[in-house]
Amino acid sequence: MSFIRARGEEQKKIRIQQIVDAAASLYAEVGYDKVTFSQIGRKLSFSRLNLYNYFHCKEDIFLTLLLQDIRCMVEDAEKTFSGAVTDRDAFCLAWAELNLRHQRMLSLFSITNTVILKDASTEMHRRFRMEMRQATNKLKGLVQELFPQFSPEQAALFVECESSYALTLYPASLEYKNRMHIEIFRDADWGTRDFISQDVTFLKVLLNGLEK
Repeated sequence: MSFIRARGEEQKKIRIQQIVDAAASLYAEVGYDKVTFSQIGRKLSFSRLNLYNYFHCKEDIFLTLLLQDIRCMVEDAEKTFSGAVTDRDAFCLAWAELNLRHQRMLSLFSITNTVILKDASTEMHRRFRMEMRQATNKLKGLVQELFPQFSPEQAALFVECESSYALTLYPASLEYKNRMHIEIFRDADWGTRDFISQDVTFLKVLLNGLEK
């Protein structure tokens, strides 16, 4: 692909998406640490200078990708769940499966505060926080629909605790290590386990605790 500078907002959106897609492809191939701003440009036949017309840095590109993944997860949740929950076990399994359908989101989110945001632009950092608040509010509203007996505070606690646990659990899971080709020591006393079973167990404990 040869670089032709976008003229007009619609072309600019297309170019931005091409850059984000290139970053996503490289991330799947080599992981976050090994992706560079220059590599993203080369994948698109863009110069480093051309990329600066759209993004300040690699971190801003990945935050844009993460925000897209978060929006997809929220949309998936809204399609997956409707009406008050009548079967807690089925709900916990469905929510854990929802999380696992969005593995790239979990993987990127787990390093957002410690790695990505440190070098992101102020403008992108602010945008990320604002859009995260919007996504969180949508999930809180969904949880209140699913559990009408929950107060707004309980719904907020569910979203906060569930997401925090999932983000901590995923990088240590079998699914993540297999995806990233990380060696698994199956003879270790504290072995790597699958994501779904552990997340389901946590969700059941969390729901029980919120109702006491």
